Amino acid sequence: MDKTNLSLMAKMSSLFGNEIRLAILMYLLEEGESCVGKIVEALGLKQSTVSNQLKILKLGGVVKARKSGNKIFYSLADAHISNLLTALSEHVKEGFYD
Repeated sequence: MDKTNLSLMAKMSSLFGNEIRLAILMYLLEEGESCVGKIVEALGLKQSTVSNQLKILKLGGVVKARKSGNKIFYSLADAHISNLLTALSEHVKEGFYD
């Protein structure tokens, strides 16, 4: 694998290293497309915190956004992201990090 791809993989992996971002991603995996307000309510976080983390995730290509009226709806970028999150969750549930 070339160095550029490794660098991009490292940058993307760092997006999963923050508990708040991971909580947002897992919420989107489990619940599907959602607006900031629903994520805030479900996770018990401040609106500004969720918005800032979604911005980082969007810039990193992990989530996508769709505007409808005055709301922005977020979802996972694609099946690759869903698969990564599912694999990570299953790996942890199997007890590798007790």
